[in-house]
Amino acid sequence: MTLMEPIKPAATAGITCTVAALRRAVIAAASIVQRRNTIPVLGCLRITPRDGLLEIEATDLDSWLTVDCDATCAAADPFLLDAFVLRALLVGAETSDSISIDRAADIVTMRIGPTTIRLRLLIDAADWPAEPGTDGMIWSDVPETALAKMIDSVRWAISTEETRYYLNGIYMHGRDRRLAGAATDGHRLALYQTDADWPLPDLIFPRHSVAALRSLLTAGGNQHISVGGSTKPAMRFVGSGWSMFVKCIDGTYPDYQRVIPDRSKIRGHAVINRALLRRFPNPKAFRHGRGGIKFDLEKRIASLNSVTFGFEIEAGIEADGDFSIGFNQRYVGEVVQNFGTVRIEASASSDAALLLTEDPDLTVVIMPMRM
Repeated sequence: MTLMEPIKPAATAGITCTVAALRRAVIAAASIVQRRNTIPVLGCLRITPRDGLLEIEATDLDSWLTVDCDATCAAADPFLLDAFVLRALLVGAETSDSISIDRAADIVTMRIGPTTIRLRLLIDAADWPAEPGTDGMIWSDVPETALAKMIDSVRWAISTEETRYYLNGIYMHGRDRRLAGAATDGHRLALYQTDADWPLPDLIFPRHSVAALRSLLTAGGNQHISVGGSTKPAMRFVGSGWSMFVKCIDGTYPDYQRVIPDRSKIRGHAVINRALLRRFPNPKAFRHGRGGIKFDLEKRIASLNSVTFGFEIEAGIEADGDFSIGFNQRYVGEVVQNFGTVRIEASASSDAALLLTEDPDLTVVIMPMRM
């Protein structure tokens, strides 16, 4: 068959499902597919018909994600479709429509409502890379809500600096045999302590897989996620209708405990909230994209000034102490926007400060800046 010949429709029906179910699975799986791939097969989704469901699988060679889709079908050989083409076709479809998928040789025919789409299979399913095994993993069940809360509480502090690659993820480790997650970029640190058992080894879960894992979790969910970990280093997460294997960062995470201030030595504090923060211009409005916010604890004033743009802004705050301390405005703003009212505690203008929120399980540390 040449490209100029008409594509013949498939002769027999093979798979039927709903747009809503397939779209959910495809969007979830496609979240780990890179836009630009030098290896064509990595731009595809591997679709495997099983008895009563479709397995939708994606990989970037660092992580493998499989999502189940309820369907009427029988077990059959897998086939590969371009991830972004399939996602675009489903996003534009009506949720109430049903889908039938037929396959004949190297042609897949999809019927979505009144629309018929024919896709040529350009890559052989045999080219799909094999997922690493899980031999030697230690397993534990973690509440879905605890895992989601930990990710949301620390992900904003993950470093994007490639030279210190070991900071490019969430450090999932045990504190008193309970799961804790830490993230830092050297300027700020976020630490969240859960009540979940953690017999697994300490592992650095990579930044590029955080969003995909979080999208699979329900913040208020009552399910338990089976989590496996090994010193290879690697992790596997298994939830209801999905599984994810991730190669973790091979490195040593720094001893973050050394930068957490001793509260017995605190000599001053200030309180800031979203309403107060809105009184100061967003640093993104400036050409240089950053600004420093100063807290004069003795005068109980927060101020923002710019020599470059010729302005100074002051606002009264709740505070106590006999010194001043300044921080990158964006760092403080991220904590306040994410967690609401924040109490800043420090022992001196040059020392790291604690940012306390209403969540007692969350610890945030920010390094000061010279004002």
